[in-house]
Amino acid sequence: MSETFYEVLGVSTDASTAAIEAAYRERLKETHPDVSDAADAGEATQRLIRARDVLTDEDKRARYDRLGHDAYVAGGSDAAEGSSDAAEAARRAGYDGATSTTDRTANTTSRTHTRDRTRRERAARDRVAEDGRSGADAAADSDRRSGTTTETASAAEPGAAWSSGATGGFSDRSDGAGTWSSSSAYAVRQTDTLSGGSLLQVPSGRELTLFAITFALYPVLLFSALLPAFPLWVNVTIGVCTLCMVGYLQSEPSIAIMVFGTWSLATTAVLVALNVSAFSLVGALALSGTWLPFGLSLLTAFVLRL
Repeated sequence: MSETFYEVLGVSTDASTAAIEAAYRERLKETHPDVSDAADAGEATQRLIRARDVLTDEDKRARYDRLGHDAYVAGGSDAAEGSSDAAEAARRAGYDGATSTTDRTANTTSRTHTRDRTRRERAARDRVAEDGRSGADAAADSDRRSGTTTETASAAEPGAAWSSGATGGFSDRSDGAGTWSSSSAYAVRQTDTLSGGSLLQVPSGRELTLFAITFALYPVLLFSALLPAFPLWVNVTIGVCTLCMVGYLQSEPSIAIMVFGTWSLATTAVLVALNVSAFSLVGALALSGTWLPFGLSLLTAFVLRL
């Protein structure tokens, strides 16, 4: 025996028309092809429609109850009703097939766009974060090489000299999403390598090159400026170049101390070895040309350390 119309709708045989309509709508929410992925969703919906059409019509329901389900179906008494448009019945229950399909398509498109937008925003945040980390690492390396420390303005120490500017930077919002700001302030505190460690640090890289060039070039310039074999204008020109070198090295006090300190000791040792008096013309010029720049370099380093 097949399932009766009452069983299809899940109501009792004495259920009212209102109860049948309510049960029909509830069942249709579960079986309609727009909401159900079941393979027999269409057939189940057709059975609901037939059961509802018969049981909500007084004459049809009376004949159905009198004949019984099998006899009523076998007699074809509900053929016309059973072939009614399923889409029309669904629309009466609030399930317009075309509208539902359109709505579901729109909803699916909206969800797809939302997911795509979310992925793009996340990828953009990741790229910005990665760029910010790479830029911070490069800035940190550059600062370590140049002796410059970059810190935020809010972390400034009292009494320190800070110079600030505007640059791009990665910041965190309160909602946790990273944003790229083109107006983030930065502060740079200029520090000298003399602020920590020994004055006679072993030079490396650019400092080593500068030390080697000036160490070899200074005595040549000094003695060429004092050598009377050249015309006066040559001595003056070389003397100016020598003074420029001394002045330039004051910007690198540690290099200046090593260059002039080494030559001061070497000059003193040579004069002693050759038994040349420090009060002679040659001795006075040699010692003045090395010890005076050495003293100036020490004074410069002392001032910078204050």
